[in-house]
Amino acid sequence: MNKVVKRGLFLGLVLVIISGLTIYFTIDLAALATLETFNISSLLLALLALAVGMYFDGLRLQRLVHIGGYDLPIIAILRVIFGNYFMAMLTPGASGGAVAQVLILKSYGVPVMKGAPIVLIRTVFSILFLIVMLPVIFLHSSITIPYISREALLEISLFLVICTIVGLYVLRTNLMKRFVYLMAERVKKGNPKAWLAKLTELNEGFSLLYAKPFQSLLVFIESGLSLLALYAIAPALMCAFTWDIPIVEILSRMILLNLILYFAPTPGGTGVAEGLFIYLFTSFLPVGTVGIVAVGWRVVAEYLPFFIGMYSVFTLYGRQFVAGATAAEGENGGKNIG
Repeated sequence: MNKVVKRGLFLGLVLVIISGLTIYFTIDLAALATLETFNISSLLLALLALAVGMYFDGLRLQRLVHIGGYDLPIIAILRVIFGNYFMAMLTPGASGGAVAQVLILKSYGVPVMKGAPIVLIRTVFSILFLIVMLPVIFLHSSITIPYISREALLEISLFLVICTIVGLYVLRTNLMKRFVYLMAERVKKGNPKAWLAKLTELNEGFSLLYAKPFQSLLVFIESGLSLLALYAIAPALMCAFTWDIPIVEILSRMILLNLILYFAPTPGGTGVAEGLFIYLFTSFLPVGTVGIVAVGWRVVAEYLPFFIGMYSVFTLYGRQFVAGATAAEGENGGKNIG
């Protein structure tokens, strides 16, 4: 039994255990009675939200690839998207997702030096959208975090937006080149010239966006629409237990939750996602049902795309691809794309 199969079986066991514990510690007798109200329309709404999210995700990836000078068939775009879900779930910090996307793009004729910036931009735009939404969330939402006032949360979120914008500008300056070179010499890990080459590659990726600002704006909008549709899976599932759902409040909390998950150390955010979901959404659901919705959300939003991605990757490359992607992830420490 090779390393990939062992990792997959271990992950499956962990997912089953965490899902079981999530339901066990949140369900009660009242929830069992509430289960009778579960309707198929709620599940269909969740699947529709997933399909819409994937549509806009594919649209933005296709646009980015076109900006880079390439055109890919829809099957290639879907393989890249679902391949990301598959490898992200198998690797700590979801780090294998980026590697998988670059390798799949390469198999369709997009060189690594072109594919890597495209994949990077997908991640940056997703995180940028979430960060831009933070001030709006903390200004209008009732979200509270222990020991931090709402005013402090708003100030922090505005500061993050400013830092992101300034950071994108600073990356292109000579000051950043000097900083990277000095850091490479100080940590003594790798050749400083290799670090500078990575910085150049990063800036070349962003230059695609600077060259076509209108297309870049469309990519940003499509990123937001994709994420909001995927986050709508949660309120869709909540409809099985209650119709009193403040959709804006729910989506605001989903944005905060998923921003945190980008930095979760566990494969696919396993355990962290369920815990945060229960903390953020218990008050919106009947007693004892939040665990069921949390598991349902993970199944539709993550596990279903994971298995589709597993099928698409194995039919494209087989086990050698997964083994190669896992090895590359270990060497390069890539980050997930979302």
